[in-house]
Amino acid sequence: MAGMSEKLALELTERLQEEKIQVAVVIQDESGKTFTLREQKIFPGASLLKVGIADYVKSIWQQKADILKKTLTVRPEQRVAGAGVMHYLSQTKWSLRDIVALMLGTSDNTAANILLDHFGRKKVSDWLTDNFPGLQLQRNFIAPVVAGKDNFLTAAALLSAWQELFGENNEFTFFCQNALHEQTERGKLIYYADDLKFSGDTFNKTGDLVNVEHDCARLKLNQKWFDCIVLTRFTGLKQHQRALKLQQDIGRMLMQNLLQK
Repeated sequence: MAGMSEKLALELTERLQEEKIQVAVVIQDESGKTFTLREQKIFPGASLLKVGIADYVKSIWQQKADILKKTLTVRPEQRVAGAGVMHYLSQTKWSLRDIVALMLGTSDNTAANILLDHFGRKKVSDWLTDNFPGLQLQRNFIAPVVAGKDNFLTAAALLSAWQELFGENNEFTFFCQNALHEQTERGKLIYYADDLKFSGDTFNKTGDLVNVEHDCARLKLNQKWFDCIVLTRFTGLKQHQRALKLQQDIGRMLMQNLLQK
């Protein structure tokens, strides 16, 4: 039977015990059954903090539903390299809705920074501290770390932030879920979806830095689903490869579980 069973928990534990890299895991099924490992351990946040930014925008949308139609203009200094497409496209005016979608679907750094500039990074940071303790947003994306001010998270905090985008069916969650469904980075938790002929839906958001590989995903088949967060930190090429393989294996195990009759 699909779900977080004792058998699945044992298989996950055995797989995780094979690794020497730093790893934190939270997996929860639709019934609330949860598997955790070092869920309160603090890791560099990477692009997973963008989930929290989307949550903040949702809180504003709940007060001002027309905010998604607002047009924002990209200033030259806001264009930053790395993930995303906005920094090299000539278009300068975007709806706030599309900026959020690009931040989630392509992990666009420029999009994330535009939102932080528009709403105020401190306001977003304070809101995250109040609503999802464990998410720390202390700098813009691709900005240098000054006096140790960086972005951090825990798997436990991210689970709550992630599920905020799935708990209700409304205009905001619909377009966010669509962006996560069309995620351009598919090399971690959902890597084996095609090989397994997984007939359900996958939603994911990834994050990476030097020596860091993270991913979070919802794997859904009919009314059954898993939310999974895997955070890893490592050194060297071999450990990097093992971190990616671990995430791929965990995703495979969860999808195989959902495919059980």
